[in-house]
Amino acid sequence: MDSRPPGDARLIDRSPGLSTAASELLDQTVGTLTALTSPDIAASYRTLAETDGPVPLADADRRLGCAGSAVRLLDLGLAHVLPHDPPVLAAAAPLPALEAALAHKQHELNAQYDIVARSQREAAQIRRLAHRQAQAATSHRLARVLTDSDDIAALSNTIGTAATAEHLTLETFRYDLPLSDGSAQPPTAASIARGVRHRSIYESAFLSDPVGARIIERCAAAGEEIRLLPRLEMKMKVTDGAQALLALTPTGSSAALHLTSPVAVDALRHYFELLWRDARPLTLSGSSGYGDREGQRHEIAALMRQGLKDEAIARRLGLTPRTVRRRISEFMEELAAETRFAAGTEAQRRGWFDAPAE
Repeated sequence: MDSRPPGDARLIDRSPGLSTAASELLDQTVGTLTALTSPDIAASYRTLAETDGPVPLADADRRLGCAGSAVRLLDLGLAHVLPHDPPVLAAAAPLPALEAALAHKQHELNAQYDIVARSQREAAQIRRLAHRQAQAATSHRLARVLTDSDDIAALSNTIGTAATAEHLTLETFRYDLPLSDGSAQPPTAASIARGVRHRSIYESAFLSDPVGARIIERCAAAGEEIRLLPRLEMKMKVTDGAQALLALTPTGSSAALHLTSPVAVDALRHYFELLWRDARPLTLSGSSGYGDREGQRHEIAALMRQGLKDEAIARRLGLTPRTVRRRISEFMEELAAETRFAAGTEAQRRGWFDAPAE
């Protein structure tokens, strides 16, 4: 006859032939509880489940080795109190314990999902309010002169991160302070992931300066399309055809013009495109080819000019013939050329086949 108090059924049957299976069941349950709750809670549950004899509720935390263990197990449904005198704490059987922990985790995740969903709705409202505020602020002021260097630096750093479609930059090699690696403003990974196209034209002098060259390489590695011109007359940034930051001094650090006038911004964007057409694509030193898709097209154009067929070009560059044909189509469209011969002529005029700038 069983001499244990009523309801004090131990989880692990110590009888031969069953103890191994029961232990495996408990091991799997504890492993899952560790993921659903925490290692401490799962360990407390194991200790309680493996304890021989009743565990007085008043002494449970000491027996389980952690203050508050009993309360946490009871709250999660991993244990229950047996009405003995004094009351004792008993572990729930593995399956009920696991189902209780799952239900608790599901409730917790649902609550977190509700918070995220509500926050998304609130963020959308804040975004609309901010947009209306920005429109109201600029409706009567389409151009604003900035003379505080901190304001100019802040806007220069953030104007690109706000882009949703494109960000254009003209960067002269004129600075008030010596260049440092921290001067680089490469596109963020989030911006590139959103599909924003970042294009920049730098003065060729950047490549003659070790820090300037590292800045360009870092920006190119981040996904920025880069071209070079021997000289630029001013610094400029244009975002989404909606706003522009134009330097009013050689370095742009002491005076700049922030434009939101559609007419003015569109004119500056057109100016950038004219310069972009004549600028030389970047070739990174130490590389046999260009690092980005644009440069890849230029390599293909150079090989095509040498008389190589699509398949031969593909073998030379380690590409598929289909990719080569797609790149040819892209640069023919960029060069506004009807034939391959016309494309080669226009590419020659733009200096695509010149030696890289040193």
